[in-house]
Amino acid sequence: MNQITSEYQKAQELASSEGGRVASDGCQHCHDGNWIHLRYEYPDEQAVTDTLYVVQKPNGGEPGGEVIAEGVLTVSELSKHRYIHVDLGDYDGEVEVFFFDDPTEPVPFEEPAPVEDERNWLERAAESVASSIASGAEWTWGTLQGDFNENMSTSQIITNAIVTAVPVVDQVADLRDLIANSKLLIRDKRYDEIGVWVGVFACLIGLVPSLGSLAKGVIKIIWKNVSEIGRVLVYINKALHRTGMRVNGYRFVTKLADDVVDQVGFVSQKFDEFLDLTAQKVSLLGSVMPTGMVNDALATIKKVRGMASRNFEAAAQAIKKRILRATSGYATRAFSVLPGHSVIIRRVTDMVINYGPYRHWQKTMDRPSWSPSLPEPKGSTVPDNAEFKNFRDLHEIRVEQWYDELLSDPDLPNSIRTVAETSPDFFKDKILGSFAEKPVIKKLGNDKNIPSEEQINELYRVIGKEEDQTGGFWSRSQPSNSEAEWRRDNAVLQNWNAASAYVVAKVPPPDHALIGRIGPQKSENLPGHVLPGGGEQVWLPGTREGAVSPDQIKEYYHTYWNDRAPVEPLRPTRNAGKIGECDL
Repeated sequence: MNQITSEYQKAQELASSEGGRVASDGCQHCHDGNWIHLRYEYPDEQAVTDTLYVVQKPNGGEPGGEVIAEGVLTVSELSKHRYIHVDLGDYDGEVEVFFFDDPTEPVPFEEPAPVEDERNWLERAAESVASSIASGAEWTWGTLQGDFNENMSTSQIITNAIVTAVPVVDQVADLRDLIANSKLLIRDKRYDEIGVWVGVFACLIGLVPSLGSLAKGVIKIIWKNVSEIGRVLVYINKALHRTGMRVNGYRFVTKLADDVVDQVGFVSQKFDEFLDLTAQKVSLLGSVMPTGMVNDALATIKKVRGMASRNFEAAAQAIKKRILRATSGYATRAFSVLPGHSVIIRRVTDMVINYGPYRHWQKTMDRPSWSPSLPEPKGSTVPDNAEFKNFRDLHEIRVEQWYDELLSDPDLPNSIRTVAETSPDFFKDKILGSFAEKPVIKKLGNDKNIPSEEQINELYRVIGKEEDQTGGFWSRSQPSNSEAEWRRDNAVLQNWNAASAYVVAKVPPPDHALIGRIGPQKSENLPGHVLPGGGEQVWLPGTREGAVSPDQIKEYYHTYWNDRAPVEPLRPTRNAGKIGECDL
């Protein structure tokens, strides 16, 4: 490539950081060497703004190849140009380009408001932290009891113990998150929830100089919802560039997948130091707390210490897996471009998202953003009340009665009778117990004695993973457009089902089913609330291998709330590039 002048380099940097400005002093060189022009637009030819592009060496049309360049497409209808100019450096072969964005309207970047009074801001932040843990003294040892030093409140004791425990963690958010996740581990004993260990891991990896708060933020966002990867990358490449931090977001995030595994030892060491200091502070509380409570807290801390290294390793592997899913599953496919050419990639809108049908399970039907420990979506539950309590009190008696009545029926199909007699406890608790009323027996398939509109030839089942497709509970209708509505009417707890897809099965077999209204379920993640049920369910008798066979599954669909449903097809238009059409 021809030697690049300082003026040209300045123009390139300006174009990549601002997007819509013309750098006339670089124009004499802007089309020397190897380059491509990029544009990303809607079907109506309006530009898609604030989208991250990645240019890589050929990789078979898939993201993951060697990265040549990346940046933000900030072309708008007000720009003086239509394309972003991308310098390929010394590479003069065919390249591939793909994009990360959100299939909704773009959210413009807004410069955060500067802090004008730092002392007042810090004071208010400190008050916020203190108030948030003022009633949280039980985070380590349960409810505090006994008399206290009149010169030191409970909240002051705990604040002092935690704030001085990790002197290097001096950010309010770091401190708050570390307290919150330590509480979940130590007080609530949620040792088996990988998300809790991920929370602690994210707090402490921020102490690694080469990763810092950016790594912590990326982990927290992607763990919560991998579909946010596009906004994460745009933020890194645009917002941070405006602050003077020249970070390549895509390369940072893909490297982070390996870095988190490499830093397990560092994080374990810092957490061990944190527990050492916390134990020291707890030991000093013997004068204001019963000895038994102090000893119990110390024993709990010791137990957490013993499992930390193993769980941090598991957390790092889970984070890595989620990052790789985000960077591969939420990118467009990669389009080939020759140096010296322009390419327009046209995207469809969310109105024609491809939910299905598919003949087989799709990788986009996985739902990494789902967590079994989160509360059910808003609108899924209602407060528990006397009516639900009365239902629960009498339900066991009703189920026993239904069971006896079914078995005494000489016309009970053998497929149902076999399950009921072979596994009576399972049948009563898991099958009959899920109904709000005694279910009725329905024949499946064509029958000349049954009106055509009442015949059951296909059924629907919402699933969270492919192996769930042959289970016993089904529906005669497609799931609703709302996850909250679906969980509410079907009384499906959060930790039962990721609900990322649904399948359509042809029946029979089996020959008969039980059909009836669904009973309520108490939420396990939102105490004091109930998923009321009331919708209709179909139970199919079957063996341990499943109620239907895989070859009965004829179609797969994304659920309407699965944000991984692909927006496709993307249609590229290519032409030879021209001077004056790009941002240089």
